[in-house]
Amino acid sequence: MNIQASGEEKISVTLTKTDMTDFHITYDELDYSNIETRRIIWTILDEAKKTLGKAVNIDNRLLIQVSPAEDGGCFFEFTQLPEVADTKRRRLIMKKEAEPVLFCAFDENAFLDCYDFIKTEDISIKEYSLHLYDGEYFALIHPKIAATEKLLFSLCEFGNATISPKEQIAEILEFGKKLS
Repeated sequence: MNIQASGEEKISVTLTKTDMTDFHITYDELDYSNIETRRIIWTILDEAKKTLGKAVNIDNRLLIQVSPAEDGGCFFEFTQLPEVADTKRRRLIMKKEAEPVLFCAFDENAFLDCYDFIKTEDISIKEYSLHLYDGEYFALIHPKIAATEKLLFSLCEFGNATISPKEQIAEILEFGKKLS
């Protein structure tokens, strides 16, 4: 577990695959409504207090952002939010990053149409990369959480789009030719 202060109001924590195994949880199982997730968050915050010598004020609003790491671990960022006058609305907020979407085009023309679609449509895409692997054209797309379903539905016109296993994505990234 790597803990760093990213400013006065932020704490960044990196958990390795081993850390996740020790906590008996995976990134996909993280959910603030799950008591195990809450236990892990409080354990991380206790470790941060010991390591950094500063505690997170849980009486104020706290934004928790979580994203997956390539090694099977994950990144947490805890941000202390400004106080709100309405004390009834205070609660912890946890925001997860969307899983990447792997798109495989039917053919070259469909791949180019998909590329045009990604660049022009009003779908919240954080980043994307284009690849050629084993004679097939792929796009690895990182949508914002709310856009995942719309993106999967929209890409069906051009090929097959799925939230793929990390191993398949890693294989394409490692052995495929990057086109963009």
